[in-house]
Amino acid sequence: MAELQDVADWSDLQHDLLVLVVRRLNLIEDYLNFGMVCKSWHYVATKANFNSDLPRIPWLMLAEEEDDNTCRKFFSLYNGMILKKRIPGASGKRCVESMGWLITVGKDEGKISLLHPFSGVQIELSHQNTTEDYYELNDTDEPWTFIRKAVLLANPSQTSDYVLMVIEGPNRFLSFWRPGDLLWTRIRNGTSFQHVSDVVYFDGLFYTVAYSGCVYVCDVAGSGPAKSHFVAKLPRDPDAECYILESLGSLFVVTLYYVIKRVEDDRDRIPLTPIFAKSHFVAKLPRDPDAECYILESLGSLFVVTLYYVIKRVEDDRDRIPLTPIFAKRS
Repeated sequence: MAELQDVADWSDLQHDLLVLVVRRLNLIEDYLNFGMVCKSWHYVATKANFNSDLPRIPWLMLAEEEDDNTCRKFFSLYNGMILKKRIPGASGKRCVESMGWLITVGKDEGKISLLHPFSGVQIELSHQNTTEDYYELNDTDEPWTFIRKAVLLANPSQTSDYVLMVIEGPNRFLSFWRPGDLLWTRIRNGTSFQHVSDVVYFDGLFYTVAYSGCVYVCDVAGSGPAKSHFVAKLPRDPDAECYILESLGSLFVVTLYYVIKRVEDDRDRIPLTPIFAKSHFVAKLPRDPDAECYILESLGSLFVVTLYYVIKRVEDDRDRIPLTPIFAKRS
């Protein structure tokens, strides 16, 4: 009996000590489990004590299930764990993600919101019908597909000075919203950006690439009008898609070519499959001498990726490459 009385009561740990511990938890599942130990630990596992600056492997949010649309499942790329979380604000909505926030679009009415999946904080945004020429250009019967991609300039959990940039509508225009705006503002560079393939936020600026292969940089910081500059024109193939990615402080434009889809049934085998075993010619893709080609496999399909170098962040002005001043210019 005396030994049992000597066991420490973990629920009586000092509040400040618990805060130090919880702010060092790297895995989201550990953070959530921490808050379920007891009441005192639950009070510490708050949004304010969640250290979002720690490097984390992202979770993938799975599609909504028909039999339970109030919950969403998240898949951990780190350990294969599946977490089921009740998120009523995402029920019946299409979701895209940026900086840990969900940008939700209603499947019926098309309302757009920012939703934090774990804290439950929800921020209503201007309706999609406030985008420029909405009724003239947006003839889709599926309002939930209006937002193609969304990128935050800053985390709304940490500041109110943020901007949400989106690729919107069937013509894939580029528009943005600031807190307090009643309308969405369309990015222009002489004429409206359209047929935008991808957009990313990097080093204080938004970078975008169009299906034409044109790369632009956009500055929407502050309360003034947006500024945009042409950066480069890359070789373009109408059968490929362009994306921008960041790696080790550099930006790259990746051109994605679809090659072959794996099939499981021999009766449905496509003609290209036996050719691989005999080392025969398969396809000739457009090629640029300044780019490099790679083959990757994803979700049972093969892709050829053409990699274009766009910009490298440098610390020494003497080593600055010609494209850099274009990005830094803010006229």
